[in-house]
Amino acid sequence: MFYVPETAQPGLSRTALGVCAFCAMVNRNPTYRDVFFDPFAERLFAEGAVDGQHILDRLTDWQSELTFADENGIARRLVASVLWRKTFMQSRAEQALENGAQQIVVLGSGLDTIGLRLSGSHSQVPVFEVDRPETIAAKRFLISRNFGVPPNIRYTAVDFARETTLNKLLELDYNHNIGTVFIAEVSLEYVPPAEVAEVYQMVRSNRSPATRFLTSFASTESVSQSMGESDDIGNVVAGAGEPFLFNVAPDEVSDFATEQGFFVLDHLYGSARIVDYIAALGLSIDVMDFPIEQLDASSFSLCRLKPH
Repeated sequence: MFYVPETAQPGLSRTALGVCAFCAMVNRNPTYRDVFFDPFAERLFAEGAVDGQHILDRLTDWQSELTFADENGIARRLVASVLWRKTFMQSRAEQALENGAQQIVVLGSGLDTIGLRLSGSHSQVPVFEVDRPETIAAKRFLISRNFGVPPNIRYTAVDFARETTLNKLLELDYNHNIGTVFIAEVSLEYVPPAEVAEVYQMVRSNRSPATRFLTSFASTESVSQSMGESDDIGNVVAGAGEPFLFNVAPDEVSDFATEQGFFVLDHLYGSARIVDYIAALGLSIDVMDFPIEQLDASSFSLCRLKPH
């Protein structure tokens, strides 16, 4: 299942708040925390969710977190997946910046804090965070009140019914001619396929050889159907009013990327690859608290793409 708490801030995405809760939970696990730490997640969840602080106060150790997860139908693998999702996106973004990219665009940024997490080491890199006006307003409010917005971060509200993302970015001093790290972490899944194609076209039209696209693919529906299992994640987000609208199965990712004009540089998916990935992070699979085979039943692909 996918935890979707009730929001205390108007316009804030419930699924984005759920991921924020997972980051806060990871912070409370000493072993996980050594690999990924989000110093902003707990405050954002505490103020963004109804009873957020009360929930965090209950989570005094890792066993209490596992109990809370099990009682609230939260799949343990989804909490653990924060480790590789967030470390993948941040490490690949940092590599791209080292190799010539000069700015970051986070598409459907929700409550993701990569801009804040990189603000210390890359304070001169412009970060454009794009989302719906209501979501951006709620995020700006929470960040401003609790941490202050670093000068390199620009929150970009886009009314997708009337505006294009590229035109709105250009109004805010975004430079489409230089190397850019585009990030869409579990955000395009909520966008109709035709609009997803427009995003790929926008990224592809940035001709810098340093440009990279870090993205995810919801593979839950097709994989679960092929294994005769229910699509728990898809059902829960739909029930929260934020259904998945775009889906690519893992074995179709390469063909899809090619059709959109991209090379696949990395594709992280499934138990075998994730075992190797977390081992490279210095973790044993024994600390994951769930059968690793569950990742082949319902998970996300993570990809680093390069435009042709």
